[in-house]
Amino acid sequence: MNTTAITVTIASSLLSGIIGVAVSAWYYRRHDALKLKRDVFRRLAGNRHLLVAVPCEAKGEPFVALNEAFIVFNDSPKVVAALKRMHAELGQRGRLVDNLVTVMKEMARATGISMEELNDSFLERPFTPGKE
Repeated sequence: MNTTAITVTIASSLLSGIIGVAVSAWYYRRHDALKLKRDVFRRLAGNRHLLVAVPCEAKGEPFVALNEAFIVFNDSPKVVAALKRMHAELGQRGRLVDNLVTVMKEMARATGISMEELNDSFLERPFTPGKE
């Protein structure tokens, strides 16, 4: 084997390794960001009963998730716009639930979670024991 063939083999191996590491790092970063978004969305959806209950609980997990969402979804303009609208309309009667549904739909789109089979009333009325 001549030195040119050895050099080409080593260079191609190194290049292949560098490309592999770069692709792996990109995929991991993308996957990690999506995982974080889905976690925030999951916590908001799972605790939405605290927001839509009458009277509304003005504390707890859904508010933590909403506050985190501005950071986690900063690269999702539609989610940020829905959050801004929700924030601007805080305290306006009847707007919280409408805005919550919009925010949840935009979060679902941004995370690739299909909610097409669920209507708005499903999102507006979470599972709560003893409530109709």
